[in-house]
Amino acid sequence: MTKLENIKIIFIDIDGTLVNSRRRITVKTRKSIKRIVDKGIIVVLCSGRNYLSCVNESKNALASEIVIASNGAQIYNYKRKEFLYISEIPKNKLELIWNYCDDKQIGIIFNSNQKRLINKYLIGSFSENYEFITDFSELQDIIISQFILVSKDYDKLSYARDFILSLDLAIGNFSSSFLKQDTKGFLTVDVINKNISKGSGVLKLLEILEISSNNSLCFGDFVNDLDMFRVCKFSVAMGNACDEIKKNANFITYSNDNNGVAYFLDKYL
Repeated sequence: MTKLENIKIIFIDIDGTLVNSRRRITVKTRKSIKRIVDKGIIVVLCSGRNYLSCVNESKNALASEIVIASNGAQIYNYKRKEFLYISEIPKNKLELIWNYCDDKQIGIIFNSNQKRLINKYLIGSFSENYEFITDFSELQDIIISQFILVSKDYDKLSYARDFILSLDLAIGNFSSSFLKQDTKGFLTVDVINKNISKGSGVLKLLEILEISSNNSLCFGDFVNDLDMFRVCKFSVAMGNACDEIKKNANFITYSNDNNGVAYFLDKYL
């Protein structure tokens, strides 16, 4: 295949895509991204992570100054220190979630436009860079765009999922199991507003920047990247991607442990 032409913006997922299995960005990948940015192409990290984590990875990757975080619920320009878009979860729904988690003894992390907050069930497990809150009233003046339920009990989170969906909210990182497992052995469920996704975040940013989707390219590895794949003109699945992502991709590159992003960028752009 010849070089891709007229690409003005590239969206790259972080975990399983940009970073390798050791959660690191390789020198090769960093150099490839810098070359692309130097050509005038905007490179945007698009992740389920909170915006502060996305900003750190974007700086490390030498990507552009805009990130899409919380599975499309936040768009942030870190050079201007400005949110370009936030999808706020209604306070009445958050209060119901707070009371449910308090009753069922489920940990909860709130991602806001300022910081990350946790309830009492995560004290001692999630302390660094988190602020502990004791009462829901402390959230009244804080914009929450994503929250994460945390537990080592699968059944608790399974029942919680049904409660979340009854509130007309959405599971951000969805799959047949709807659960992710972190390095501490906790199971987690990411929750955002309904109709918010990486795809909606990409569309919003394209609108803000006045760039056509015909000039876009994206990389991903998991089912929460599907909406992004549907929006962008070209989509690239990692070699380590799940089958559903590979079926819906225009291209398949090497895995995240074999510099898949860098390989594709160097070959086709």
